[in-house]
Amino acid sequence: MKKSPWYKSFEFYIILCILAPPIGYIVVLTKKKQLEHDHWVGLLAIATITMALWLIKFLPGHWPAIVCLTVAGIYGYHKLLNRFEKRNNKEEDKKNL
Repeated sequence: MKKSPWYKSFEFYIILCILAPPIGYIVVLTKKKQLEHDHWVGLLAIATITMALWLIKFLPGHWPAIVCLTVAGIYGYHKLLNRFEKRNNKEEDKKNL
């Protein structure tokens, strides 16, 4: 079994997404093809949650902006779920043929 370097490990990506979410986003999006789908989605979720906490910490006087970003995030999340649901339905239809 080939051991990968410490800076390419899943645990390092988790720490990076927690400590520096903007950099974590960039790393996760550029490494999408090397990561498994479950790991990729998990890392994006960790970076998103941490980024939300950063926004609350660094923008305490800008509550309207935070609310707008939250609403936009929820809207984008539902659009993404619908896209995955449609893709899964198409794949199931192809399997049933």
